[in-house]
Amino acid sequence: MSGFGQFLRRGFSPVLAAIVCGVVLVGTLGFMIHSRAAILRDGSEIILRTAPVDPRDLMRGDYVRLRYGDISSVDGALLAGSWPKEDILVPLWLTLVPGDDGTARVKAVSLEKPDGGNPDAVYLKSKPVMLYGEDHPRTGQVPLRLKFGIERYYVPEGEGLEIEKARNAGRTTVAIRVSRDGEPQIARLMIDGQTLYEEPLY
Repeated sequence: MSGFGQFLRRGFSPVLAAIVCGVVLVGTLGFMIHSRAAILRDGSEIILRTAPVDPRDLMRGDYVRLRYGDISSVDGALLAGSWPKEDILVPLWLTLVPGDDGTARVKAVSLEKPDGGNPDAVYLKSKPVMLYGEDHPRTGQVPLRLKFGIERYYVPEGEGLEIEKARNAGRTTVAIRVSRDGEPQIARLMIDGQTLYEEPLY
């Protein structure tokens, strides 16, 4: 039997297996960090106004829950094209444009990424949401409750309560950066227009 065959027969040693797992883990973590940094560095920026969250839903640990008044709840009537014939779980694409106050508003909603053409627009992809088929009694029900993976922001311990108070008073805005693939990252958290926290690239 060849040396390679004997190696395969013996299998990986525990030490070699640990090294391989470590390399894969480090590589995966490095890719995630680089992807996040790339969005923060190169993504298109838009400002979102936060909305109050049920005061009974208290802060857990060292993060603040965020809800966005303009994009977390969207009118199903804005969905472009025909409503799906069958129930489907799909992400939705939001076309966002700056409003008169500088914060984002939803101009359109679609199942596919828009072709673009509006230099002022940012195209944001939601997490998958259930759309009921055209014969379902809930078809077209409004509003559509959407999430984007930016509903939680970690802060230094003990500082979350004041931020939550400002959020519920309508004083908090968040700057997000969005990649070409529609993936968002929180870049800055602001109160009364002043930056409170800014995310580093790394």
